[in-house]
Amino acid sequence: MKTRELVTRLASDVSPIERNAGPRRLTRALLHGLAGSAALLVALYGVRSDMPELILTTMFWVRLAFPLAIIAAAVALAERLGRPGAHLRLAGLAAALPVASMLLAAGSVLLATPPGYRLELMLGTTWRTATANVVLLSLPSLAAILRAMKQLAPTRLALAGAGAGLLAGAQGLLVYSLYCSEMAVPFWGVWYVLAIVITTAVGAAVAPRCLRW
Repeated sequence: MKTRELVTRLASDVSPIERNAGPRRLTRALLHGLAGSAALLVALYGVRSDMPELILTTMFWVRLAFPLAIIAAAVALAERLGRPGAHLRLAGLAAALPVASMLLAAGSVLLATPPGYRLELMLGTTWRTATANVVLLSLPSLAAILRAMKQLAPTRLALAGAGAGLLAGAQGLLVYSLYCSEMAVPFWGVWYVLAIVITTAVGAAVAPRCLRW
């Protein structure tokens, strides 16, 4: 078969691409992952009895702002990683900014705290389980996001997986924040950030197999 004939056959059944197809698929994946993570949270941990009172506190919304900021930036990053040749610098910086801000805030609080109380702020009462819980709740979102990204055209598979892991980790943290009782910023800066790093690494590790064309 000649090259011209091959090109003609490949172009014969071309249909227009859905506008904003990448963001739409990622948004659907996020919704499916959110539903899965929420169901997993209720099945494993239940619903907090003091949630109505907790919602009225300022720190509850401050805590939610952290994963929401990462999600907003990571969606754009993951969408770019799903397209060959897309520039990543600005999207990568935007995704890293919430994490850097959290680390800076945690460090500032620790510097203003007497040395004898710093470890208590970092450990809280759930440090043994918080990171593992966030990673566990991220798995439904990670599976949904990787499936959506495979329908795009990622070429940098490990990076694409890292972007998916970052997005999934933030969504898992968002769901876990509805249950966790920890309100100390240094706790968030240690164990929440560690969970995000782990889910990002997991995504990068599994993506070369999951996203292979």
